[in-house]
Amino acid sequence: MSKTEFQKLRINLGMSRTECTTYLGLKSVEEIVFLENGDPKVHSRYRETLARLDSVIETAVLTEVDLFTQNAERDIVLIRFLNDDEFALYEPELFEGLGSASVHGVFINRSKLAIERIGGDVTVAFMDSEFYEAWLGVNDFDDSLELRVSWARQQIRGLAK
Repeated sequence: MSKTEFQKLRINLGMSRTECTTYLGLKSVEEIVFLENGDPKVHSRYRETLARLDSVIETAVLTEVDLFTQNAERDIVLIRFLNDDEFALYEPELFEGLGSASVHGVFINRSKLAIERIGGDVTVAFMDSEFYEAWLGVNDFDDSLELRVSWARQQIRGLAK
């Protein structure tokens, strides 16, 4: 793998150099800079780790597309988490696989494109846990994916008026 291919993979995963440093368990951002600009024989372990994460994203996208195709509706709302805390709180299993809200953003973008390619109408809603938790409390609901989507649809309708 060439040095530019490593950088492209990192960028395609939506990772900053700092985030990639943490994800790969490196000691400093300078190590990422070296991998991107230095030795073209990028350590295969690092390349494989990033490639594995890319594969996890693609698998999650395929799952999302499958769920969409099983649904009778042609529109879908995807909820995008803007920070790691909310992502880990509401989607712990997906957070464990993807590791960060920025990588989740890549998953959402890829899912949106894939669903639109097969004729779906996709809206991305951004999670705001403060408003969502207040909405849950007012309605006396317990959290679930279905309720998050219902909340997001209400938010979108409110913005469209």
